[in-house]
Amino acid sequence: MKKSKRLSPLVLVLLFAAVNASAIDLTLRSPEDLTRDKTSHPEKIIELVGVKPGDSVLDFLGGGGYYSELISRAVGPSGSVTLHNNKAYLPYIGKELEKRLANNRLNNVSKIISEVDNFKLGSAKYDSVFFVLGFHDLFYKDNGWDVTFDKAIPQLYKALKPGGKLLIIDHESLPGRGKNDAQNLHRIESVFARKQLEESGFKLINSSDVLVNTNDPMNVSVFEKDLRRKTNRFVYVFVKG
Repeated sequence: MKKSKRLSPLVLVLLFAAVNASAIDLTLRSPEDLTRDKTSHPEKIIELVGVKPGDSVLDFLGGGGYYSELISRAVGPSGSVTLHNNKAYLPYIGKELEKRLANNRLNNVSKIISEVDNFKLGSAKYDSVFFVLGFHDLFYKDNGWDVTFDKAIPQLYKALKPGGKLLIIDHESLPGRGKNDAQNLHRIESVFARKQLEESGFKLINSSDVLVNTNDPMNVSVFEKDLRRKTNRFVYVFVKG
């Protein structure tokens, strides 16, 4: 029988260091953020996208900036993060946003408030775009809300550098539901989302089941108390074709 070789302590230390070299420091953040970490697993998401020091990243419709703060640590002082929102989001996230960016505490994060007719994102500017829990809103209709798929996605495509990545995380719907639950349940079917993005020039290169929750019935609102931050969510990473 062939004996297995044992790795030396030095090799083990080097391997451990390599595995953890890209680990993101999750400490020294708000209690709310630390609680959300338990169900959002942001370190695994950021690793999946492959964010690295020096990158330029867009946090699209980024709300209060939960991901922006973590991405700012991942890209480091040589990188940059653009935290985007529109005016319709502000009544819900204004206080959180103000607190997070107060006193220039995230000095590599810049805030932009812009509307769908021209998001002012530039051209070939970003290495990656994070679009977290907002894709279904591109199929949501309400007075004062006109951010549609046909208006928004071409701008994100243009804003990405060649080979740039688009992260989509959203609440899963039951099979066959497509976009039909976007309005009332704030969900969208992953198969539908993938098809729409691939038809728009994106190519799926990665996915993860880290946010899967098989206890979610997927036929109720994501705002149900027992499901808040615990829905069954799909995670896709696309590349600009």
